[in-house]
Amino acid sequence: MDKDCVLYLLMDMRVNGVLDRILEKNADYQEIIRKSSDYSTRLDAMELPAEIRSLIDEYICEQNSLGARCGALAYLLGFSDCVELMTKPLHLTGTQKKTD
Repeated sequence: MDKDCVLYLLMDMRVNGVLDRILEKNADYQEIIRKSSDYSTRLDAMELPAEIRSLIDEYICEQNSLGARCGALAYLLGFSDCVELMTKPLHLTGTQKKTD
């Protein structure tokens, strides 16, 4: 999918605007931040060599990138599903049609 398409532009606007305000108030998200901060403090206290700290940082960055990409694709899929539901008749496979 072209990153200049309307879905990507809309996602960018919503994620970088509305989502930030939602996350500020979300208890689960705030708890994850707290736990992450605790782990970071413990990791700093270990005084690991720079090479190991760099490897850990690179690994964490790649894992974050995976999660962010998965979230972005899930958002696009959900949005496109909504568009399809609003613009096309609903056809559910494997379900029986109700007859009177």
